[in-house]
Amino acid sequence: MNKKVNIAIVGLGQIGGRLYSEILSKRRDIAIKTGIDVKVAAISAKNITKKRNFKFNKKIFFKNPLAIAKNPEIDILFELIGYSDGISKKVVETALKNKIHVVTANKALIAKNGDYLSQLAENNNVNLEF
Repeated sequence: MNKKVNIAIVGLGQIGGRLYSEILSKRRDIAIKTGIDVKVAAISAKNITKKRNFKFNKKIFFKNPLAIAKNPEIDILFELIGYSDGISKKVVETALKNKIHVVTANKALIAKNGDYLSQLAENNNVNLEF
């Protein structure tokens, strides 16, 4: 039996969109190679109606990304918004406080708040990967 991992993607720009598409197209391969059933359980972006090069399930779309960061069913949150403060920091901070592992490609966020967020992750026994 495969272990189930629910992930969330916050930010559906170039990187977030590609991550979403890759996970959907390679989900079976990931399960075969790792024994982990990866499910995209939640997504969020600034604009749900923006034209994108991929289709997504609107049933898993959250207008408020902080609701995702508080969801106990999420195991890993990918933060791909791109600001050093504001909503990016709040989403990561909230997820870590709620014992959700975080992966970010946000260099500005890590440069400005990395020490604080790393300590927060350590205090809550979760990973902050970048």
